Amino acid sequence: MIYTDSAQAAPAVAAMLKDAQRILVLSHVNPDGDAIGSMLGVWHALNDMGKTALPLASSAMPAMVNVLPGIEHVQVYEPGRALPDVDLIWMVDTASLARVGRIYEDHAARLEAHPLVIVDHHETNTGGGNVNFIDAHAASSAELVYTLLRAMDAPLSAAAATALLMGLTTDTQSFQTSSTRPDSLRIAADLIEAGADQQAIVRAVYYGTPYGTVTLLGQSLSHLQREGALVWTHISRAMQEQTAAPDDAYDDVVHLMQRIEGVRVCALFKERPDGHIKISLRSTPGINVATITKIWGGGGHAQAAGATLEMGLEAAQEAVLPHLRAALAGW
Repeated sequence: MIYTDSAQAAPAVAAMLKDAQRILVLSHVNPDGDAIGSMLGVWHALNDMGKTALPLASSAMPAMVNVLPGIEHVQVYEPGRALPDVDLIWMVDTASLARVGRIYEDHAARLEAHPLVIVDHHETNTGGGNVNFIDAHAASSAELVYTLLRAMDAPLSAAAATALLMGLTTDTQSFQTSSTRPDSLRIAADLIEAGADQQAIVRAVYYGTPYGTVTLLGQSLSHLQREGALVWTHISRAMQEQTAAPDDAYDDVVHLMQRIEGVRVCALFKERPDGHIKISLRSTPGINVATITKIWGGGGHAQAAGATLEMGLEAAQEAVLPHLRAALAGW
């Protein structure tokens, strides 16, 4: 069942939780602030409800989330690792089990055998859980977690509020995105009133950029190319190794490209260790890049989406750029 309203979703989620004691909390591969913030918000709330919650990240987490209370309890999955015995899976900020990466590749059958709750805000989410709370108009999954917990009369500690505020702050780029709604600001205020450490989040997100990230940013921008309202660049494995930049450094590159005057679409091509290319696409309202990423099995939002292409850098650019040019030409 798919719900778009927290008041309607709350009883269904509560019923799923009633007989579940051990809950595995998952999110997407290459987790961002919203993925981990939402995950930890759920973890704190479930623990405060007397449940045993087990948060498992599918891959390395961004450094900024290290300030979040309880982050030491989030385990990072290692290939081949056994899954814990659980009664229920709660998945946040991702549209399908396949998007949890290597965890799904190693344990698909076991994951699919468990009851599943999904809370997400991606427009590509078709509702693969037993209970799905999905609102593509929400600016972040964290705010959906917040409204759901409130509708369930679940506990909201200061620690949980801090985690959820991290998700809301990062996915809205501090309330700059077009998806930011009046409710987003009201929820942020509620979280701060609940004890969220807003200044810790500000310091972690905006004043803790690693030197390697800054160096990689310079190298990537030196390869920047522009065609009218379209810009793109790349990050090779050699560039990442030379600068010793963390995996999430690409976010800073994308954010800077978005700020270029006159740009309507930007693309970053990032080479993965296996040689495949991860694309990150951004656009201004009116141009839906999520429909483009679906070609390669990706997804996301209308103005922010990604996919992984099983090909090299040059081939990936040749495959993707014509679609971006066509999207701009049709506008």
